[in-house]
Amino acid sequence: MKEWLERAEISLAMAMKAVDVAGGIPRENMYMLAPLFYSKISHMNNDNLIDEMVAVNEVLFKRDCSHDENSKHQYKFHYVSSYLYCYVVAGKIDEKEYDRVMDYLNGEMDLF
Repeated sequence: MKEWLERAEISLAMAMKAVDVAGGIPRENMYMLAPLFYSKISHMNNDNLIDEMVAVNEVLFKRDCSHDENSKHQYKFHYVSSYLYCYVVAGKIDEKEYDRVMDYLNGEMDLF
């Protein structure tokens, strides 16, 4: 599990830096960067898979926000969740493993 924590922390730091440097990107949209950083960290150049990750993460984000509109302000959580879900879309882990890892990351990282 420590490996997942390291991956999530590195990716989150990259996303936070990118948002800070870019300036005009709202933190609430940071989750949209997750497939790009997944691709970079995993050395994956499959545009079709990246597009699928973007689409799936958009649906999941909107679904979460439909239950609680204030959820969109939990940008660290949504980013890490989206980043980890890229592993599901890529077929590297299943949803059960995703849930297990997210539970662990929620306990180890300051996502809220």
